[in-house]
Amino acid sequence: MAKHSRLLVADVVRISVASAVARLDNYEPALWTERDPEAVHQARIATRRLRSDLGTLRDFVDSEWSLQLRGELRWFGAELGAVRDVEVLRERLTLHAGLLPHSQADAARGAIRRLEADYAIARTDLLRALRQTRYAQLHRALHDALTRPRLARTAELRATRALPGAIRPIWKRLRRAIDGLGPVPSDAALHRVRIRAKRCRYAAELAVPVFGRPARDFAAALTRVQDALGEHQDSVVADRWLDKTAPECSPAEAYALGTLAELERGLAVRGRAGLASALTEARSPELRDWL
Repeated sequence: MAKHSRLLVADVVRISVASAVARLDNYEPALWTERDPEAVHQARIATRRLRSDLGTLRDFVDSEWSLQLRGELRWFGAELGAVRDVEVLRERLTLHAGLLPHSQADAARGAIRRLEADYAIARTDLLRALRQTRYAQLHRALHDALTRPRLARTAELRATRALPGAIRPIWKRLRRAIDGLGPVPSDAALHRVRIRAKRCRYAAELAVPVFGRPARDFAAALTRVQDALGEHQDSVVADRWLDKTAPECSPAEAYALGTLAELERGLAVRGRAGLASALTEARSPELRDWL
């Protein structure tokens, strides 16, 4: 058992809020300037993680306060996500274009430059969001939560007793989603499992200050599931973009994008192949003795 086994749920709430706010404060200046390529990614993680944590801890916080804060985190996370999604797609396709023969690589890069317009639009929208009163209010609400989180009476329970009951349903929903995949699951079904795996991983990481290594090991196994499904989903998204964009391109560009699409489909298959062992590991009962 971790040395912090005497923590109350209230302490876990405060740790979660403090971690998210520190990450946002650290990366917010670079959201304005683009000087740090990790800024959007890290800020998005902060919003997603805190929104997930507040959902996991819903029985221990004021419901109205939590719903309001989670809603605003969802809004800002979507603004960050619009930028990040284009970043990921552009970086991925540019990297893979470098694997093509020289002439095809140049043609592919020419087509990939179409993403610059999407990126510029998303960046403009993000900057507009940062200037809004709505963002200023979210910023204040997060900093108020550092010192005055609105807790329910149940937050005074010992975390070792209360947290497992909050996390078990999240794992059970993930397990049901995994069990329902079937022998040849659809891309959409795999994506749903990925979302549930990420939520369960965040819940396990939330418990690390309380349970230590057992929770950390479970979170690590879920991370491997998430990574395999993430590779698959990134390939699917890239393939869809290539399929949509090719008809708008010159013949040389279209041919190069077709070659890239074949590469992405192969990577999607590889992502599926790597999933089985990750799922087997994550389902090991020994990882959840603490639950």
